Amino acid sequence: MKVLITGGYGFIGSHTAERFYKEGYEVYIIDNLSTGKKDNLNIKHKFYELSVTDEKCVEVFESANFDVVVHLAALSDISNSIREPHIDAQTNILGLINMLKLANKYKVNKFIFASSASVYDKILQVPLTENDRCVPDSPYDVSKLTGEQYCGLFKSKYGLETICLRFSNVYGPRQNINGENGLIGEYINKILCNEQIDMKQNKEERVDFIYVLDVVDAIYKSVEFCSSDILNISVNRQENMNTIVEILKNKHTTNKPQFFMVGGSLLTHWKPQTTVLVNYIKNDNKNFINSPISNEKAIKELNWAPIYSLEQGINKTYDWYKKNYKKKDAKPNKEKKEKKQERYRLLKELLPYLENIFAFIIVYFLSKYSEQYDISDIIDFKLIYIIVIGIVYGLKQSSIAIVLSCGLFVHELGQSGQDIVSLIYNVNTLISFSLYIFIGTVLGYTTYSKKVELDIKNNEMEEMKDKFRFLHEMYDESKLVRTELQNQIISSEDSFGKIYKITSALDAFEPEKVFAETVKVIEEIMKSKDVYIFSVSKEQNYLRLISKSKDSQLNIRKSLRVEDYIEIENIIETKEIYVNKKLDPLLPMMMSPIVVDNKVIALIAIYTMEFETLSLYNQNLLKVVSDLIKSSLSRAYQYNQAIIDEKYISGTSILNNDYFNVLLYRKIEAKQKNNTDFILLKVKDENWVVNDIPNKIGKTIREFDYIGVGNNDELYVLLSNTKKEEAEYVIERLNNMDISTEFVEEDEYYETVTHKSLVS
Repeated sequence: MKVLITGGYGFIGSHTAERFYKEGYEVYIIDNLSTGKKDNLNIKHKFYELSVTDEKCVEVFESANFDVVVHLAALSDISNSIREPHIDAQTNILGLINMLKLANKYKVNKFIFASSASVYDKILQVPLTENDRCVPDSPYDVSKLTGEQYCGLFKSKYGLETICLRFSNVYGPRQNINGENGLIGEYINKILCNEQIDMKQNKEERVDFIYVLDVVDAIYKSVEFCSSDILNISVNRQENMNTIVEILKNKHTTNKPQFFMVGGSLLTHWKPQTTVLVNYIKNDNKNFINSPISNEKAIKELNWAPIYSLEQGINKTYDWYKKNYKKKDAKPNKEKKEKKQERYRLLKELLPYLENIFAFIIVYFLSKYSEQYDISDIIDFKLIYIIVIGIVYGLKQSSIAIVLSCGLFVHELGQSGQDIVSLIYNVNTLISFSLYIFIGTVLGYTTYSKKVELDIKNNEMEEMKDKFRFLHEMYDESKLVRTELQNQIISSEDSFGKIYKITSALDAFEPEKVFAETVKVIEEIMKSKDVYIFSVSKEQNYLRLISKSKDSQLNIRKSLRVEDYIEIENIIETKEIYVNKKLDPLLPMMMSPIVVDNKVIALIAIYTMEFETLSLYNQNLLKVVSDLIKSSLSRAYQYNQAIIDEKYISGTSILNNDYFNVLLYRKIEAKQKNNTDFILLKVKDENWVVNDIPNKIGKTIREFDYIGVGNNDELYVLLSNTKKEEAEYVIERLNNMDISTEFVEEDEYYETVTHKSLVS
């Protein structure tokens, strides 16, 4: 099964990804890395660096058929949502809508949305339930409540299975200590840095905190067990902030030995090594859920309950921060890098101006040089300067070059003794100015236009390259999956070709042979050495063991009463495959019914399997095999019904000699291949026909036991799946009915049968 986790590199997302991976899911992650960190996750997964609003997300859904989507990606800073509500809405609302649309389009089975208990009315003082009034007081709260409404809309209108989980204050390892909701992490970080804690709440304030792994457990269990639209996920208990600080003090404060001499003796005194300083400050901005949040509905529907106490959770969180945060967060390095980037950006912006001025200085000295050697009438360096700057830098710099060149031109005329005022009316001056302005403007504008066009093309090219890289990634992934599937079809042991080859051994007309071969088929396909097959009685109230794995050492009862196992009752009623997801040691890991004529006639029970193989893939594989077995059995039953007159002595339930020998041969085969026991009893009374012995025996034996005529017209009783000590009870019952029997040893009858030519 496949799960997509948005925000999977974040605080809650990384823990969620680890849980689904341990449960056997293929994990896919969408994260734009704005707050998440790749270091948070060390499991096998597929990652897409995308925003949940990105159009490329459709490629992700197209490439993988997701069973579950867990939507955790969000901007969770309340203060930022107040400052920039449009950015908050873009990610938290539009991003959610994009995920819902794609999940609905690509038939996702379950969509889980991470909401918040902050949507409730803050003035309510009773334990808040899912039906209580919601009054959001920040853009963040509005986005979460709106998200719940969109989930409800997609569920009612489009049939997408959605559930909204309202988290209370979540804490634990990997929480961002710079976020305003990472209070416990912030306290721990300050303690480890020997800094004073500023408690933002008053001394008596209580807060509902829940450990992150309890939240993740609720997320996972909501995939299968939940049918509600909205659930509170909390501990339903408020903790005093002083209690939290005391736990941190006890965890952080260690004893350090001090040695001193008294009367010539060395004594040791232990004293605390560190202390935790707390400064209480007023805080008007309440970002924490202070009212108790009821979790009764979640406990009932999810079969879930928070298992981590506050002290356990804080201790685990402390240990993680101590290991991963030596000093303060790497924010100073980030600021240093940002300042360096800012200086580089300013230098890049100033460089054209500096180069322009430098070029003008060169032109100034060249103009002076040309006057000395009377070449100014031949070459106009100022015009060349304007042309070069216009071509290289565009309109802005060419405008500066025009102004500087005109200024230099006026300066040169002034140096020659001409009146500056009269120059305004000089035709040659106006022509020169006009020429500078015209050439500079035309070249500058042309260069600017080309530069803008080139930038647009480059941006388009980068976008196309980015899209190509992404699509190429998706193509490579799809190609890899396709290759794996082709290899499975061609060479894997669970390919259809091999399944057909294996199950072709079931192509027989005797049910006994089909059951015997079925065990080997299931062993080979499902990779298990503990396969058992039970027949279901006609009244469907008992199961009888009829075949099992040869090497199995399990002590499984040979007869089971159906009413003792509600799971078996459900299988017989629903005719669906059962998977032991609760790992009940008294039940098989998987059970599959064999249905013939709309009635369960047998159960395939697989008692041992690797946990990771309890997947939807293996369920489907078992279903395919069961259907093939059902087909063989149905054909065998129809064949047996058609030849029933040939099998039994007319008017009796006694197998004739020919068919009894065939049946006995099949039992010998099953014993050799699968170690399936059976016992053959011989009736001593030679007048068994006259004394109505077969009828009396028929009322005593089980459904899959048989009465038959031997080679010398003796009457035999064949007890299926029975050991010698168990057969003693049958002999005793028959003796009580005045029917005397004895065990038939292998060399007396079996050898004759095994060497006899039999028609199958």
